[in-house]
Parts: sequence; structure tokens; C-alpha cells
Amino acid sequence: MSESTGRIVFINSADYVSDVTGTDAVGSLATLRTDDGKAVDVFTQSSRLQHTLEMAYATGRRVAVDYTENPVVLSERRGPSTGPNVDRSGDDFEGPFKLQVMWTLE
Repeated sequence: MSESTGRIVFINSADYVSDVTGTDAVGSLATLRTDDGKAVDVFTQSSRLQHTLEMAYATGRRVAVDYTENPVVLSERRGPSTGPNVDRSGDDFEGPFKLQVMWTLE
């Protein structure tokens, strides 16, 4: 597992049943801007971690996250994806990785 600290700067959450396919789309994809300026995307289907990510984003709290070192493959049917408002220019982008643990630092 890897660990990073920083602030959540983007979040995309989903919790719905598709009208077309009838499949569940549950999860959250978030971008952590690390203290050294890198962008790390983390993904979770845990409702507890999803709510924690959302609160960290809303409050601007500095957080630490542990995540797997293997990127998660997100399909169109599984839910969240990066949106057009995410600027990746100049990023040392990594992920998305499966979020394992998260806690606030401040």
C-alpha cells in the first residue's frame, strides 16, 4: 500500500441504478492534491469512505490516505469517472487507486 497526504480537490460520487441497464453504479472517485503537488486519484465503493471523502472535500481539511498500488480499471457501467472540469495539465497524475483508509490531519 501507498500513503499520501494533502487535500481533496475534486470528487465525483454516484449511487443509483441505471435506467438503461438496471445495474448499480455506486462509488466515489476523488483527486487528492498531495503536499508535494502531485495528483492522486482514489476510488471507493464503500459508503463510509465515500462520505468521508465528501466531507473532506466540503471542509477543505488536510487528509492522509492509504491506497493500493495497482490502478483500478473503471468501466462506464461501474459509476464515477473524471469530469471535464478536471485540469490534468502539468500534473504528475497517478491512479485511480482503491482507497483503503483515510483520516484527517488537522
